[in-house]
Amino acid sequence: MPALARGQANTPGILNAFITVNGTLTDAFVMEYRILDITAGLPGTQIFPTVPPAAPTYEAVTVAPGKFSTGSYYAYDNGLGDGWTPGLAEPIGTHRIEWRWKINASAPFQSFCEDFEVLVQSAGSSADLYCTVQDVRDAGLTDPPTDAEVLAAIEIWQSFLERACRQWFVPKAAVFKVDGNDSDVMPFGVPVIEIDYLRINNSETNLEVGRFVVYNGRLMPDDRKNPRVALVNTDDLDIFTAPLLSRNLRFRKGRQNQEIKGIFGYTEADGSVPDLIKRALLKLVIEKLAKPLVPPAPGTGPTPPPPIVGNLLEEVTDGHKRKYGEAGGAKSPRKPGMSGFTDDPEILDIITLYRAPIGIATPAHPSFK
Repeated sequence: MPALARGQANTPGILNAFITVNGTLTDAFVMEYRILDITAGLPGTQIFPTVPPAAPTYEAVTVAPGKFSTGSYYAYDNGLGDGWTPGLAEPIGTHRIEWRWKINASAPFQSFCEDFEVLVQSAGSSADLYCTVQDVRDAGLTDPPTDAEVLAAIEIWQSFLERACRQWFVPKAAVFKVDGNDSDVMPFGVPVIEIDYLRINNSETNLEVGRFVVYNGRLMPDDRKNPRVALVNTDDLDIFTAPLLSRNLRFRKGRQNQEIKGIFGYTEADGSVPDLIKRALLKLVIEKLAKPLVPPAPGTGPTPPPPIVGNLLEEVTDGHKRKYGEAGGAKSPRKPGMSGFTDDPEILDIITLYRAPIGIATPAHPSFK
């Protein structure tokens, strides 16, 4: 499913339409579209071009720049002068674009629609940053770092945070092809928000929605620490719909023979980034911007005195070997914080709290309930 973030302009590669006649791309006489918010269900509410007073209104993209090639069009906002862009207050969730066109002046309108996702807004350069430059400023960072430097730091240290936690914290559309495990349960390394379709055992058709259950609770129960999709027991199905030779459907053992398309990410119930993750990223960005990338060279002061050694621990008189203890007595080794990335205990505790479980092979365990 296509996706746009709040504040992200559409491009010809995201929300687009192609008109063909006998397999050949052909220009339409009229090409128009409108955007509907269907987060609350169908039929939805029109949000672009404007909320119509009576009949629906459409945005025309018959000519360039909305038309970007022969018979090829994309959702372009003529008033904005750019691709259609979800507002920063646009509800997160499923939306729909409806296209309609005429192939010639006397032909009736034809139409089709496509659903897409609106995700968390951009912080300036990409569609999935967890905080903005202004968030960093508000948290206490002042000049001299420029906005570009702050934005670059957000991108770098968000990448580190995702690698350290082994998951991401905004809704992202993805298609996974995973190995079957001869079980009726398929675990995931990242929480499931919603499933568009599930195709099992190399099937090219979507499994019926009633045949599987998605564990994607965000409140009680909270499935984000154990996200999974489970196939439904078929005992109650009649002989015409129950699978043959087995009481239960299973993800048969194989190599990338299971396909799942959906929205994934460790988010709060409203689709937002967890506040603790935002806090960890803000602290990490400010900590790194407050330190120079390359520390200054040491001064050329006087030669330091020789180190003060501790008590004599061992002496080998024949080989003239001496061994001294640490000055002031033995000390326990200092525990490093993420190998030197940070020693802030709060950041480290948040990473530990939100770290995904290590992925392991799932043994075959059909439940046969």
